[in-house]
Amino acid sequence: MSTIKEIARKAGVSPTTVSNVLHGRTARVSQHTRQRVETFLRADEYAPNMGAVILARSNSRIIGLILFMEPRRDETVLEDPFSSTILGAIESEIRRSGYYLMLYTTSDEDEVIRLARTWKLDGLVLLWVPGAICRAIRRSIETPVVFVDSYFEEDDLEYHKVGLDDYRGGYRMAEYVLSQGHRQVLFLANDDVRPGGDRARFEGCRRAFAEKGSELPDDRFIVVSKDPGTRRDLYGRISERPFENTALLFSADYYAAEAVSFLADHGTRVPRDISVTGFDDNIFARLIRPRLTTIHQDVYGKGRAAIAMLLKLIRGGEPVDSDVRLPVRLVVRESVAAPGHEVSPDAANI
Repeated sequence: MSTIKEIARKAGVSPTTVSNVLHGRTARVSQHTRQRVETFLRADEYAPNMGAVILARSNSRIIGLILFMEPRRDETVLEDPFSSTILGAIESEIRRSGYYLMLYTTSDEDEVIRLARTWKLDGLVLLWVPGAICRAIRRSIETPVVFVDSYFEEDDLEYHKVGLDDYRGGYRMAEYVLSQGHRQVLFLANDDVRPGGDRARFEGCRRAFAEKGSELPDDRFIVVSKDPGTRRDLYGRISERPFENTALLFSADYYAAEAVSFLADHGTRVPRDISVTGFDDNIFARLIRPRLTTIHQDVYGKGRAAIAMLLKLIRGGEPVDSDVRLPVRLVVRESVAAPGHEVSPDAANI
């Protein structure tokens, strides 16, 4: 591969001119000269040192993505269908817009703040970051930031965020299982962050119960462990006493599908003995048997919306809506039936 000096000699220009074309500093370079230099760069398949390009430019063309998530034991964050789907959507939109993606996963609060402060980025997307960390980041960096699936306490800062109508999702699911005759239910959550998505879903469930004159107390909210052995112990206790709970409302399809499989292996039939629901409508919901009744969310659309908002901020504009909440819908399949009865064969999307 030729050097900058060799390309300059071939093009009949100075090395400085070649460097200016490479780094996008073409205000004082004529169109004819720029095209001539670019022709020789392409012919020689010149690949610039990205570190040097970033240092030379006022903008890096890099968008950072930090996933604040503790992976399940013996798994990586990206093995989760939700993570891989939203990552794919974000990367696709970033690349299509002429930017590059820098990805990092962590569950260390101090590390998130340090990375946000030290990376040279044009923009930053943060997923599932707790509100206290969000405040620290907004107060300490000037980089445009969009938060995805993050909840905030009231303060004097402006946040640009994309999320889900979690409360509505919880309400719709509880409304449906109540219509099927269930009153003894467990809500099985990913975490207990407050404020947070799982708590919002649980509060939606509570509203549905209250409208039916029933109560869903706090001890019905169970956080599912990241450790598979601990989860199996939980499912085992449930399978030994299925009469104590007639329905399990999971806040993630992954855990719902895992529970359905475990219960089947231990002689507890879904939905005859116990009903199970999920949340997300990912590939697990469609592959497990019986297929999961769940709450659908547009994960790919969530990633697209986040990047559209961020690009608007990077380019000096202001999004029409700084708080985007995507809708949800109930998807009825075969994992829910009235207590003691099989599921109806005409289950359909609602």
